Amino acid sequence: MSIKTRYTVFNFLKLFLLVSISFLLLFFFIEVIDNVYSIIRHGGIFNIIKVIYKLPSIFVEISPVLTFLSSMFLLGEMIKYGEVRVLEFSGIKPVSILRILFICGFIISGLVFYIKNFPAPLLLQKIEEDNEIDILSFSTDRYLLYSERFTPPSNFVNIQISEIFEDGEIITINAVSAIYIGDNIWSFKKGKLWHFDSNGHLKNSENFTSKIISIMLDPDIILETSRDIDELSYKELRNMMVKLSKLHILPVSLKGTYQERFAYPLLNVFLLLILVPFFFIKQKISRVFVLGFSIFLSFICYGIFSFGLTLAKSGKLPVFLGVWLVHIILSLAVISYFVWLYKKTKSGIM
Repeated sequence: MSIKTRYTVFNFLKLFLLVSISFLLLFFFIEVIDNVYSIIRHGGIFNIIKVIYKLPSIFVEISPVLTFLSSMFLLGEMIKYGEVRVLEFSGIKPVSILRILFICGFIISGLVFYIKNFPAPLLLQKIEEDNEIDILSFSTDRYLLYSERFTPPSNFVNIQISEIFEDGEIITINAVSAIYIGDNIWSFKKGKLWHFDSNGHLKNSENFTSKIISIMLDPDIILETSRDIDELSYKELRNMMVKLSKLHILPVSLKGTYQERFAYPLLNVFLLLILVPFFFIKQKISRVFVLGFSIFLSFICYGIFSFGLTLAKSGKLPVFLGVWLVHIILSLAVISYFVWLYKKTKSGIM
């Protein structure tokens, strides 16, 4: 490893560490103050462990900003102390610094992917102490379920469930309680069943004290989908998707969430593409302008990512296009910039 590489990596990691600690401490104190204020108003016990458990998730959310800011600070220091000029005078192209930053970005992306999909969900699960769920709702193209209380693993209170068949017919059950026996068998107590045809007309209805019905719906799936999606590890999310796929009820929002587990960590790399023009400009003042304008562009990129992800989860855009929209735009923008640069250089030579 050359001296230049060691110097760049060391300074980048130093800045990344300082920026990360600063931001996490800021969020920590904000969370503490918010919890103390809530306890003063509503009572309760302050648990600092819960705040600490949230820090890995916060780090994941702000990691692209941390990587981008660390790179900007590094380049700013290099301009301040004339290090970019020194590299140029030494015959070393400044773009070599960009390659080092991309390598660091890929390493951080791997770290963020690991934290986002494994330790962070586990810690968020520990924050949830209540085993009983007061309001449970579940919705897919085939099933609609609502229960006023759910006690894992299989007890429902005041439950309403509807199944929509391929021919358009609908069966709706409203019961005081229900228990999932196993093998897609449900036992309902004290309720009523309605059967509608494909035109929405009532075919028949039935009052019952006890009724056994086969419904291809597992409470484990309902419980998993009712949890905060951030509490699911990569393995849990993947297993849920496999189960829902077998039932042909895989929601498009879940597909978007699954791909977002990969796309969001990679923002640590793709946001660095905004800094590409910095390495192909010679004037110091222009480089300073590029760094300043890059901050504005990074906020736009965050907005595009959120916008695309929202459209993907709502089915307004294909999942891949919506989730990876900002990655595609940044890649095309850099390719267009290099094409323009090539044409400009070629015309200058001619």
